Amino acid sequence: MAHSVNDSAYPKLVTVGSVNFDSIVRDKAGTLKKLIGVIRDAAHQGCDLVVFPELALNTWGECEECASKSRPCAWHLDQSELIPGPSTETVAKVARDLDIHVIFGMEERDPVQPEVLYNSAVLIAPEGVVGAYRKVHLGIPLETNRFTPGDQVPVFETKLGPIGISICYDFYNNPELSRILALKGARILVNPTGSSDLPGKAKIITYTTLVRAQENLVYAVSANRVGVQGGSRWAGNSVIGGPAFPGFGNVLAEAGQEEQLIVATLNFDQLAAWYDWLPWREWRLGAQRYATDIIAREFAAIADDAER
Repeated sequence: MAHSVNDSAYPKLVTVGSVNFDSIVRDKAGTLKKLIGVIRDAAHQGCDLVVFPELALNTWGECEECASKSRPCAWHLDQSELIPGPSTETVAKVARDLDIHVIFGMEERDPVQPEVLYNSAVLIAPEGVVGAYRKVHLGIPLETNRFTPGDQVPVFETKLGPIGISICYDFYNNPELSRILALKGARILVNPTGSSDLPGKAKIITYTTLVRAQENLVYAVSANRVGVQGGSRWAGNSVIGGPAFPGFGNVLAEAGQEEQLIVATLNFDQLAAWYDWLPWREWRLGAQRYATDIIAREFAAIADDAER
């Protein structure tokens, strides 16, 4: 049957790449050149979309000057860019030439308040910059010393279908965002992440990606950093997965701990088979709208109680 996830307006098959990526410390120009090289490789392998990690364009980790002042230091302000800006325009030209969609993390400068920075992920299509998601759940104090949280949860319309983005902590510990993105129509959830190599982390990246995909009946993509920066060793383990009717939680591609591009093809007719049996979006906005209202009411009450 036809459902929103296999809408005839969008391709039934979408090939996605996810990148274990190590940016070059304090060398944004070199990192951008490296990123473009991977985009070319992804296009050569048939990718319609390639996803890079959180803050892939930038040096990531502790900054003593940002921490001491609890605001972005001069160096980070200088490294940040507007969206659209020089780096996104460079990538947009490559995306246009190669007919590929690209998502990567970067430090975004506010267009009105130039000393305000966001931890953002930008989506670029062959037609140009589609938009950027600004991370809502910032790590305290590592990220709040530098970044301001975003205040929107957008779903981006593309010729590949609607795409929702959340970043790292947004994705792993705050499942409400993924549910909202799915209810707003996303059929691919993307998680650009900067996840360090702690015990069991590789499994958590895989399991959480599969759970977010299964509970929302979408495909999910996590792209993580590798290497060592800012006192952290990054875990890699980028992963692509989702439901494979009649099965659950299928890993379509999974990386190790080194730099690597993984590629998988998403089949939206196979995904739609789940909706023949479990059309949860229709239920939650229709026959089970009461449940959506209850949850919204409970969240509002909890927030109100916390302010008292």
